[in-house]
Amino acid sequence: MKSMTSLIAGLFVASSLLGVQATQLLDEAFLAALRSEAARHHPAASAASLRRAAAARDVRSVRLWDDPTVGLSLMAADAEKRRSDGDVRVSLEQMLPKPGLFAATCSKAEALQRAELENFRSSAIKVGAMAARDAIELALADESIALQNVQLKWLDSMTENARQRVANPDATGIDALRLESELARETQILAAARRTRESLARSLNLRLGRALESPWPILNLGDASYSVPLANAEIARISRANPKVRSLREMASAASAETRIAERERLPQLSVGVDIDTYSGNDFRSASVGLKMSLPYLNRSSYSAKIAASQLREKAVLKDIETTRLEIASGVLAAVAESKNAAALAQAYSGDVYQRALSASHAVEGSWISSKSSVADLLDAQRQLFSIRLEQRRFVAMQRVALEELHQLVPNLSQIKP
Repeated sequence: MKSMTSLIAGLFVASSLLGVQATQLLDEAFLAALRSEAARHHPAASAASLRRAAAARDVRSVRLWDDPTVGLSLMAADAEKRRSDGDVRVSLEQMLPKPGLFAATCSKAEALQRAELENFRSSAIKVGAMAARDAIELALADESIALQNVQLKWLDSMTENARQRVANPDATGIDALRLESELARETQILAAARRTRESLARSLNLRLGRALESPWPILNLGDASYSVPLANAEIARISRANPKVRSLREMASAASAETRIAERERLPQLSVGVDIDTYSGNDFRSASVGLKMSLPYLNRSSYSAKIAASQLREKAVLKDIETTRLEIASGVLAAVAESKNAAALAQAYSGDVYQRALSASHAVEGSWISSKSSVADLLDAQRQLFSIRLEQRRFVAMQRVALEELHQLVPNLSQIKP
């Protein structure tokens, strides 16, 4: 705990060198706001939303009654026959609905609408996860810059110490030159890190639909104490929480409805027709009402093939659901393992590993000041300490990325508003 406190304190002191900016903890509330903003502005999520709206219109387009057919016939005959039988025939024909076919078509359209809703959720979750990962990377860049500032401050102090030692007649300026060279190198590394940070901030602004130069506060990853869900519990949630699996289930429902549609289409089609005969002199002659029925027997093999194809597609989608569930379960196991490993390593690097490196660095520094150790030993010890500090922050970032991947695979759908 003492070593972790020292590390965090050093980060806060160094971050003040970056400029007077607010510091933002990268907690779940902040990441949730970024995910929501990305889902609102990213074109991929917008396209998915438009497809969902189109699917809703498709449901409304399903009709029970077909349009009636109106016909007009004129007789070409002698005047007597035209006067006798009428020379104008007006016909009206209306196909009768198949309630079962209408219900199956509606069921298919509604299933496709629900599938598009899940596709929208999947797209929104994906772009939100990308924005969250960008923010985690930006936070790691901020903390790396802070650590680099601590390193530069230490090098500047040691370089000044070496310059003062040159005044001793028995001393040489080699140590001062070596430290000045190291200071110049680290200064360039810090400048490169700041340029990288600027690029990451711009990339995140693009992801969120913000102006390219929109400023960002200094982001802080926090510690590695984020809880990791149990893998078995998350795997059990896949079927009801993962949008891809939910979308495939709706596609299976649509395939089942397609089978019912094919079965209804092979039934005979009934239609009612009305014919009215009149004479062009506006005299009524006769009217008739008739019932027509299609004979679907000649195309029986075609109807049977369509039904069989629909059934096979339904079975294929069911296999796709199981395949997708297994792939997601594998991803869940990997994300949980990576999160646990990163958390354990972050804890170790902030505890005993860091404390031992810190003690070694202090010992070598004291030995160098008393001219018992070389400047190479001094720099090696400090580099090791810096590397441990940086790796600890990287492990924290790795845990956050793994948890973000887990959130993408098994999300909380209540947070994704249609």
